[in-house]
Amino acid sequence: MPTTARKTSWYSTGGPWGTGLLWLGVAVTAQGVGYATADSARLPRPLEVLTAIVPPWAWGLLWIAAGVWSIWQALTPPQRNLDVLPVVVVLSLWSAAYLVFWLIFGAAWGHWTREWSGALGWGMLAALIACWGRCVNPPTGARRR
Repeated sequence: MPTTARKTSWYSTGGPWGTGLLWLGVAVTAQGVGYATADSARLPRPLEVLTAIVPPWAWGLLWIAAGVWSIWQALTPPQRNLDVLPVVVVLSLWSAAYLVFWLIFGAAWGHWTREWSGALGWGMLAALIACWGRCVNPPTGARRR
């Protein structure tokens, strides 16, 4: 847990962990704006299936909410390890959408496409962020020996 984060001014992230969380929030929010304003016909096939269930603007709002949460948490230190959870959940949903599409399309029609790479990419990004979420800010003011 980044307990070493100390807010020094109203715009501070409290340290490197908070800064990383801020950039993560900005990136996820931008991705959400892209999905919220996307043309359904131009989305990748696995996402077309998702948008048949829920409209793309709603998925975009989910991404935006996760991004805004990260930005808010970044600007209000000290941060907690679970502050990355909304982003990890959204990325895992995307990974699952690609994986399920790939498995069903391949099993039903015998046509194994490359959607497995999207599942792997989104899943590994979620895993990387989950692991990074366990990191802590380095101690401030401590001397090296």
